[in-house]
Amino acid sequence: MYVKLCFYLVFLCPFLLSAQQADIHFNFVVEPYLQQVNDNSFQVLWETTMAGKGVVKLGIAEYNAMRPNLNQSFEEKIAGTFHTVTVTGLKIDEHYFYQALTFNSSGDTLQGPVTPIYIPDYAKMPVSFAVIGDTQNSPVIWGKLSELIYQEHPSFLIHVGDLVQNGRDKADWVDEFFKPAKNLFRFCPFYSAIGNHEQNHPNYYQYVSLPGNEWFYTIEKGDVLFVFTDTNKDILPGSKQYNDLEQILASSGKKWKIVIHHQPVYTSSDNSYGNTWYQQALNGDPNEIHLKKLYETYGVDLELNGHIHLYERTWPLFSDKVDLARGVTYITTGGGNDEYSGFAANKAWYDARTRVGNHFLYISIANNKLYGRTIDINGNVFDDWTIEKEPTFKQLNAPQIADEKQYFTDTISVTIKNLNGKGTISYQLNEIDAKTTSNKSVKLHLNETTTISACIQDNDVKSRLVEKKFEKLPVFPEVKKTLKQVKADYYEGNWTALPDFNEIKPLKTFALDSVSLQSVQPKAKDHFAVRFTGSFSIPDKNVYRLLLESFDGSKLLIDGHELINNDGIHYEIKKENFVALEKGNHTFEVQYFKYLRRPTLNIWIGSARDKMMNFNLLVIKPTKSK
Repeated sequence: MYVKLCFYLVFLCPFLLSAQQADIHFNFVVEPYLQQVNDNSFQVLWETTMAGKGVVKLGIAEYNAMRPNLNQSFEEKIAGTFHTVTVTGLKIDEHYFYQALTFNSSGDTLQGPVTPIYIPDYAKMPVSFAVIGDTQNSPVIWGKLSELIYQEHPSFLIHVGDLVQNGRDKADWVDEFFKPAKNLFRFCPFYSAIGNHEQNHPNYYQYVSLPGNEWFYTIEKGDVLFVFTDTNKDILPGSKQYNDLEQILASSGKKWKIVIHHQPVYTSSDNSYGNTWYQQALNGDPNEIHLKKLYETYGVDLELNGHIHLYERTWPLFSDKVDLARGVTYITTGGGNDEYSGFAANKAWYDARTRVGNHFLYISIANNKLYGRTIDINGNVFDDWTIEKEPTFKQLNAPQIADEKQYFTDTISVTIKNLNGKGTISYQLNEIDAKTTSNKSVKLHLNETTTISACIQDNDVKSRLVEKKFEKLPVFPEVKKTLKQVKADYYEGNWTALPDFNEIKPLKTFALDSVSLQSVQPKAKDHFAVRFTGSFSIPDKNVYRLLLESFDGSKLLIDGHELINNDGIHYEIKKENFVALEKGNHTFEVQYFKYLRRPTLNIWIGSARDKMMNFNLLVIKPTKSK
C-alpha cells in the first residue's frame, strides 16, 4: 500500500500540479473592459497572466435568436499579456454583442463573457452619463457605487481623477480599481481626468486608452463638448495647455461645454486651501482659480472636479457673483473615498448644495436642458438640479485673440480670430477707437502696451467680450559681475511668511552648483529658510517666462528686481511672470521658507510656451580644476 501511494505521489502529482498551474497561470489579471465607444468603433482592453493573441468576436443583435451570432473577428497584431483590440465598422443606434478571447502558445483559450453593447444615437436620445471621483484606496465603497451606477445604465462614465491611491502600484489598479467595477466596465466605457495620485505614471497610460495624449483631450457626444485637462501640470495663462484650452473653447460650435479636471476652481473645504477655523481661506485652488475667467468668456456651462472628498455644487457664477443666465456651475464630486473632507463653519456665498458622504452624479442633456441628480451610496437622491438655455439660444463664441507672446520688447503681431463662421468682429484698443470688420480675422501690429477687447456680432446676437493685455517690457542688460557658484544661506525659525533675510544671520552657508533644497544638508525637518544667490547665462536676447513652484513660501528676484512673489503657508503653488533679458549673464536670488510637511522648490524658464526647461540648466556653476 505504501509503495502504491508513493507511485501515485511520484508519477501523478506532477500532472495534477500541472493542471492546477494551467488554471492558475492562464487567467485574467484585469477582465475585459470598454474604452472609447464612438459612432463607428470601440476598444476592448484586458490583461492576462500569460502572453497570448487577443481577439474580439462581434455580432449584430438579431430578433428571435437563441444565442448571439458572433461572426466577425478583430485581433491584435502582437501577442502579449496586455491586450487592446479596436472594433470598427459599427453603426449608430445598433445593438451588438462582443466577446474577448485570448489564445496562448499552448493552444489554450481564455474567454471573457459575451456582453451586449449599444451604439448611442444622440440625435434622438439624451446624452446621459455618470460622474465619480476619488475612488482611491476605497475598493468596497467603489464597488457599491459602481453597482449603483450600472443600475442607471449611463452611456459612459466620467472619472474626475484619483482613480487609485498610488499610480505606481500595479495592485492598486488591478485589485482596487478594476476588480470592484468589473461588471460596470464590461458595459460602460469611462473617460478620466488624471489626478495627483496617479503620479503621471505609465500605469495610467497603459490601463486608460483615451484620445490624444490622454491627459489633455476632448470628446464630443451629440451637441456636448467635453474637455479633459491636467491641472497637475502647468495650466497658468502663459502655458501651452492654457492656450490649447482657449483655442478649443473658442472654436467649438457645440451647444453645451463641460470641462473636467481634478483640482477645484471653487471649494469651501475647511482645510484644503487655508484652515477656516483660524484663518482666511481661499475659495479654490490658486493654480486653477484663473480658469474661471476663461470659462466665463467662452461659455462653459459646467465644470466637474474632485480632489476634495465631499460634494459641493455652486450656483451659476459669472464675474464673482451668482448669475443664473450666464454663470458657470462648478461641482466638486470627490465621493468615492472613505476619507472625508469637511466644510467651513460658515456657508460660502457661492454654494447651492453641499454634503459630506459617498456619492456619484447622473447627468442627462437633452436639447436646451441639462438634468442632474446626485445619488448617495444607499441609492437615495439628495440633490437634483437643472441648467436651462433660453429657447432662442444661439451659439456665438467670443473671438480668440491669438498671439505667440503676450509680452514683447519692440513690436508684436496679434490676430483677432472669428472662429464661428458667421458674424463680424468688433474690437477696441485701450477702450478707444472702436472698429468693425466682416473679415474672419484682423491682424494688428503693436509697439506699446495695449489692451485689446473684442466680441462677435451676428444680427441681434452678440458674443461675450474677450479682453487681453499685451505688455511691452524693458530689457534687463547683461550683468558684468558674475557669481561662479550658488550661495545658499540657511536659517531656522518658526515663520509663517518669508523673513527679512537682511535682518537675520544665517546658521550655515553652503556652496552649491544649483538651486536645490536637497543639496542643503544637514537641515531641520521643518521650520527653516534658505536664500539662494547666484548667476545664470541667457543664450539670446528674448522675453522669458519664469515659473516658480513652492511648498511653502518663496520669492524670485532677477538682477535685483522682484519678479515672482509666492509667499505664505501653502501647498505646491505655481506662479509665473515674464522678463526681457539681454544675452549674457544675469543674477538671481531665490528666497524660500518651510513651515510644515514636504519641502518643494522648483523653477522653470523658457522663451516659448512649449519649451520650458529646468532653471538650473542655465545656472553658472563652479569651474572644475583640471
